[in-house]
Amino acid sequence: MTSGKYAADPWINEAIATGDVERIVKNMAAAGERINDARRHLNSARLLADSDVTLAITACHDAIRKAITAHMTANGYRPRNGNGAHRIVLHYARSQLGGAIGSADIDQADALRRDRATAEYGDFAASKLGTSDVADATLVGDRIVNTVASLLAKSARSR
Repeated sequence: MTSGKYAADPWINEAIATGDVERIVKNMAAAGERINDARRHLNSARLLADSDVTLAITACHDAIRKAITAHMTANGYRPRNGNGAHRIVLHYARSQLGGAIGSADIDQADALRRDRATAEYGDFAASKLGTSDVADATLVGDRIVNTVASLLAKSARSR
């Protein structure tokens, strides 16, 4: 979690200045709800892996995005709406959570962001993505969601 009213981190300050990230009121309850959503999405992805790979990939991507935005919400930030918002969430993770979430997991989350775009918008997406992709995505999703949940729990205990 960040200290002080707002982060002194250069990335977050630049993201606020460019409008990629907005300041909001910190909301730990909303952050907890997003973590719960993220966990449900990962469970749904496991159930859908054999029957609907593209929806399962989308669920994994959404789980990771919601976990990271949970951290943002708890710290008083949100990504801007619109084109590039999902990429901004991952930039936030790399900048603000890089000490807790490994760079390999963030790289995998970014690859999953692209897989989700294929699943949503690509031609013949089901033939490009398989159950092994879902299995990999749920593993990285579990690591990221659990790490963020742990950080939020520690923060809540220290208040």
